[in-house]
Amino acid sequence: VFVALDNHAKRFIKYVPSFVKSFADSVPKFLFNILVFFRMAEFSWDIEKAGSFRSKVIWEEAKRRGIIMEQVIFRGKPLDQYRAMLNINGKDKYFYFESIPIRPEFSDMEKNWDDKVVMKKEFKKHGLPVPVFAEFTVFSLLRPKKLEKIFSKFKKPVIIKPRVGSRGRHTITNIHNFTHFRAGAGTAGRISFHLIAEEHLSGFVCRATVVNGKLSGFYRGSVPQIRGDGQKTIRRLIEKKNRGKIDRYHVRADDELFDYLKRSGWNMDDILPAGTSISLSHRRGQLFGGETREMIDELHPSFIPIFEKAAKLTSLPVVGFDAIIPDPEKHADSQTLGIIECNSLPFIDMHYFALEGKPRDIAGMIWDMWE
Repeated sequence: VFVALDNHAKRFIKYVPSFVKSFADSVPKFLFNILVFFRMAEFSWDIEKAGSFRSKVIWEEAKRRGIIMEQVIFRGKPLDQYRAMLNINGKDKYFYFESIPIRPEFSDMEKNWDDKVVMKKEFKKHGLPVPVFAEFTVFSLLRPKKLEKIFSKFKKPVIIKPRVGSRGRHTITNIHNFTHFRAGAGTAGRISFHLIAEEHLSGFVCRATVVNGKLSGFYRGSVPQIRGDGQKTIRRLIEKKNRGKIDRYHVRADDELFDYLKRSGWNMDDILPAGTSISLSHRRGQLFGGETREMIDELHPSFIPIFEKAAKLTSLPVVGFDAIIPDPEKHADSQTLGIIECNSLPFIDMHYFALEGKPRDIAGMIWDMWE
């Protein structure tokens, strides 16, 4: 219900008069200052309380440029809400924003691009690569035949996700049979009535970040994997993989891992045959035991027009696209790939903290848009 209402609201916004939009933009300033007046909130200069690494790199770049930036603290709790003293229409005034300072004239979205179904339908219409997908609701669990019909249309394995948001939570991958498909719909349905099923593309999970129409960062992440030697159990191979890594980069032996292995036909005490490699999660990156690389300079140039066309279609000045790509260093036309998500508030910090590659100053590019 909320997904449908939000999508209608996006279409309605473009018809709203400018004075109404200006009033709406002034609401955060009014609200936060009222809270400060009643001593329920305050503005902090302490950058160490930044609500995310995304916000911290924005703040660090603001300090380097001499831009005054402060964080909202509500009843002692730091929020991922900020204000910065900026020149707007020739006047210095505070601009209020969530994490990333998007100039107000670029802040409206005519479509909800964070909606995976909206994004895939529009991108497919304009010839951009997306995986095969199907939309449905959690109520399909009450109609098993309809749900089974949806499942039957896909090559296996299949993925189920909430239609909007979740950051990988409640995403179920590596689904080979209808029993797991139905269970996955139930899991994803815990946070969203509206769901999406997709074909399971093979390759790296990559993040392409476009700033002001230009592809500005390209991050390649891999899921954690192990390779069998014919002697050690999966449990022992995971312990070996974790050895020498700091705790926050460990593969976690938890229920999510056990379920993932089960859907692949394995359990922790199985001995992995020599030369056999398996993944341990659908989550990619160093926080989940995988590898990461910032590699825009190595990216095959055939990908640049794909992501810049996608950004132009969204009209978003700062946007991140998640894509599955087998080999980003080879021509796009030579492989099966797909854009799987669009992020209107992307985590730009991943372009700074990859395990390999040269960091990209995405925050600097964002602040440049204010000059």
